[in-house]
Amino acid sequence: MPVAAALVLATMCAPAARLWWVFDLFSHFRLQYVVAAGMLGMVALATGAWLTAAVLAIVALVHGFAIRDLWLGRTPTATGGMPIRVLSFNVLAGNLTPNAVLQFVRASDADLVVLVDAKRWRWRQVVSDLCGPYPYHVPQSWPEAPRIFLFSRFPIVTENLVVEHQPRLHGRRAYLAAELAVGGRRLVLAGVHAPLPSPGAPGRHRRRELDPLTEIVRHTDRPVIVAGDFNATPWSPHFRDLVRAAGLRNAADGQGYVATWPRRCWPAQIPIDHVLLKGPWAVQTLRRGPAAGSDHYPIIADLRLLPNRLA
Repeated sequence: MPVAAALVLATMCAPAARLWWVFDLFSHFRLQYVVAAGMLGMVALATGAWLTAAVLAIVALVHGFAIRDLWLGRTPTATGGMPIRVLSFNVLAGNLTPNAVLQFVRASDADLVVLVDAKRWRWRQVVSDLCGPYPYHVPQSWPEAPRIFLFSRFPIVTENLVVEHQPRLHGRRAYLAAELAVGGRRLVLAGVHAPLPSPGAPGRHRRRELDPLTEIVRHTDRPVIVAGDFNATPWSPHFRDLVRAAGLRNAADGQGYVATWPRRCWPAQIPIDHVLLKGPWAVQTLRRGPAAGSDHYPIIADLRLLPNRLA
């Protein structure tokens, strides 16, 4: 059965994701492998192909184990603390309906907003209009080639965490970070737009572009939110390296399969937009927002900032 052989090959390639960017691509479609292996396994059983059925069962178990945290993982839950809603959205630079994005963000009632890929002039009016409900934002002015905007209802205390231009990104930033004052406390909010896996951005270079952010998160004693388009699923070793090195955790753990891309091809949809946390956070819900012209879906996380003693 050629499809079964292809699933076995993909299963073998996924653990080698660190070796070659092409192998990394195979690490992202774990749920699809589980579904395909389960369906083909039933066909194999029905036709008496016992060995094939056994191999497909192993394939399904391997990938099912990899994605178990989406259902079985636990993030702290609580009813106390300060509620904070976070919205992250890769709006797509070529989105033909920027006004739909504006209306969605306004209606979301989010406290913190991370907009990624708003880098063409059509987004200038959207950014300007969002400065009304969100009086605090970075960058402060329309940059020449923006990739990320942060909007906040809470005061931005300092912007000295903003990364300067990186040569490999041709003047664009892989991330943007700021420190906020929230209810007498300080927290760090960072927006991310990681490079795509490609021959021009192998794993080690992709990690290096986020190394400064990793250092900031690792050494701060503030609560941290990192949100945006990571161009990687939770099962990519490069994503796991970032989470482990920075001491972060995924707000999606225990929330189910919240796929965000590609919007127009639902069988291949995978979660590459994330909200990551460090410190005394509880997660109430993490859900996908409606389509708004982008090839990504937005994600909305309802969090609670807990007293430090509950961390």
